[in-house]
Amino acid sequence: MSEAYLRPPTLGGSLRLDLNEAPWDAPAAFREAFLAFLGSRELRRYPPMDAAPVREAAASLYGWEPAGTLVGNGSNELLAAALAVLAQGKTVLAFSPSFSVYPWLVRRAGGKLRPFPLSPPLFAFPGQALLEAAAAAEVLLLCCPNNPTGGELPPSLWHRLLALGKPTIWDGAYWEFGSGGEVRPWLAAYPNLIVTRTLSKVWGVAGVRAGCLLAAPAMAERIRRWQLPFSPGVAVWAAFAAAASMPQLAQERAAAVVAERERQLAALAKIPGVETVPSQGNFYLLRVPGLSGPQLAQLLGEKGVVVREVEELAAAGYVRVTVGTPAEGDVLLAACQEVCYDIAHRAS
Repeated sequence: MSEAYLRPPTLGGSLRLDLNEAPWDAPAAFREAFLAFLGSRELRRYPPMDAAPVREAAASLYGWEPAGTLVGNGSNELLAAALAVLAQGKTVLAFSPSFSVYPWLVRRAGGKLRPFPLSPPLFAFPGQALLEAAAAAEVLLLCCPNNPTGGELPPSLWHRLLALGKPTIWDGAYWEFGSGGEVRPWLAAYPNLIVTRTLSKVWGVAGVRAGCLLAAPAMAERIRRWQLPFSPGVAVWAAFAAAASMPQLAQERAAAVVAERERQLAALAKIPGVETVPSQGNFYLLRVPGLSGPQLAQLLGEKGVVVREVEELAAAGYVRVTVGTPAEGDVLLAACQEVCYDIAHRAS
């Protein structure tokens, strides 16, 4: 188990804004369809060995071919499968900082991680330097929008990276909150591209662990052979079937999260002593100059708000904040104001 996934102990009643979970539970219509699907199945029966019906549902949801679609118990399981097939003995390029489980997955697959640093305060992607680093690597593992920095690669740079012909995994866990658009044109143009998606963030079903992988059918078949039979279970099937029957809800929920994200960023910009980083995810980076990341996380924790420490950015003072509901956002804003007020009065 990766240490990055151990939840730190928190005080009872704390507001948890540290795990990039959805601000609301699954929509009522989704829950009804999900439970009805489960109720229609004999749970004593194994699911289809090749997961064909679930793959069809996921392909319908994301607009791709069933033959090029795999499903699993969360997108992390599919990232692990893809790396097991592609990364053994290879150098794998990933942003730094990025998703904290990548180093563990790459090591587990027998690969060697080659971090590409993103520098504060903008965490921008220097195009030429990234292209040169990508050309020297053998596999690309790129989270976009990137967790935790929130930035997106521009389409022109994506095309240049994919044109290198390297196996490229686009971790699209936060796709809906950015500008990824339709996935089919990307996959149709680049047989070396692999995209992972998840129902955890927008649909609010992280507890179900429903993820999928989209790729050219030949690539998907290579990765499928690494998966265990009868995987995933019927709950993942039910989740994709429900989502595929009401795709418009994902757009509506993503738009609401984006609106709240921008509201919070605008409000934080008015608090003296607070700095944020623009984001295309359901999270953003926050800092108070003069404090390390762990210090800021502790002070906010004392106000009842739990945020995520980022090891690589601890010295620079950043923590990652999940976009919650408007009411939760107001609690965060008040906590930030109190922290800055306390600091200013201690200094005076």
